[in-house]
Amino acid sequence: MSLIEVLFGQPKPVEPKPERPQAIAAQEAPHTVCAMVSGTLIPMPELPDPIFASGAMGPTVGIKPSDGTVYSPVTGTVTLTTKTLHAVGLTSDDGVEVLIHLGVDTVDLRGEAFTGFVSEGQHVRAGEPLVVCDLDKIAQAGYSDVAIVVVTNANMFDEVSCVSAGEVHAGEPVMVARA
Repeated sequence: MSLIEVLFGQPKPVEPKPERPQAIAAQEAPHTVCAMVSGTLIPMPELPDPIFASGAMGPTVGIKPSDGTVYSPVTGTVTLTTKTLHAVGLTSDDGVEVLIHLGVDTVDLRGEAFTGFVSEGQHVRAGEPLVVCDLDKIAQAGYSDVAIVVVTNANMFDEVSCVSAGEVHAGEPVMVARA
């Protein structure tokens, strides 16, 4: 065992970064927010968190994920990464500010269920992997794994609307902001 391992413990194995979904390239329309995970779309009033369900932070949709890879819903700059990796903020190149919140109350997991691939200030393309969630670990801890995306600067647009329902695939449009 090396001195570094004695002082800091064994390094966490680095997971390979998932690939960008093929479908995303055609979906990079202005002011479009794409699905950040594949799964079942949950309308704002039905979200399991009252703050997001009320729209207090802005227009919101949730997705019950079918797998744990979380992709960027826009092309833009990462403006926030939480220490626990349960939330990521981005500003699209065309001015849409989004917050991705992974699960409900998952901050309590202290990052144990999340592996991140981006940092604040980094420019990403829509569909680029941001985080991988361990959905089993989230469920075993008793938390909802619903991935939520919020347009936090909706007041800058005439309208922000949901454009999908039912099953969605990562990279498909789920919200559009109209100026």
